[in-house]
Amino acid sequence: MLTSKPAWVAVMTQPNKETLVAERFRGAAQPIECYLPMIANKDKRCTRNPQQEKPMFPCYLFAHINNKQIYQTRTTTGVIYIVSSQHSIITMRDSEIEAIRRFEATQRKVHFYETSHLVRGAKATIMEGEFAGMEGTLVKDCKDGNFCVSIEVMNISLVVRVRRDEMKPAKEMDEREMAKTT
Repeated sequence: MLTSKPAWVAVMTQPNKETLVAERFRGAAQPIECYLPMIANKDKRCTRNPQQEKPMFPCYLFAHINNKQIYQTRTTTGVIYIVSSQHSIITMRDSEIEAIRRFEATQRKVHFYETSHLVRGAKATIMEGEFAGMEGTLVKDCKDGNFCVSIEVMNISLVVRVRRDEMKPAKEMDEREMAKTT
């Protein structure tokens, strides 16, 4: 629920209008802070400009708005709606936006090797490297494993590869943190 304090929301746009909407938000008489994560276009069929970037989440961008900016956001040309559930706008935690920013900044995958404690479906915490502090779920059992960080608001998961020595089971992390506080 939005209040007078700004919060991040997901905004759905018309197809291929994400950049235009972001420009309109920034250029408005009362600018709206927004974030449009971009990734390198790795489509080999794209012969004109293979290095061109594309939105990480097609038809979505993120806006940092308060309750007084809802109307302005919804009525910006190119916006379809603000993501909501049962007529209530869903806000995102700052940590979710930070996770997306970190994925965008790396533009790479990190690796780890399976351990007996990290099995498919296990919750895990990344201890070191660019994604330190992020938590997610191991989604694939293979020698180089996949670590999944979920962004619940949009029902989208980002998958990265993380080295074995960068990972700890989330339960083990919780137990260690609890031991420090007692």
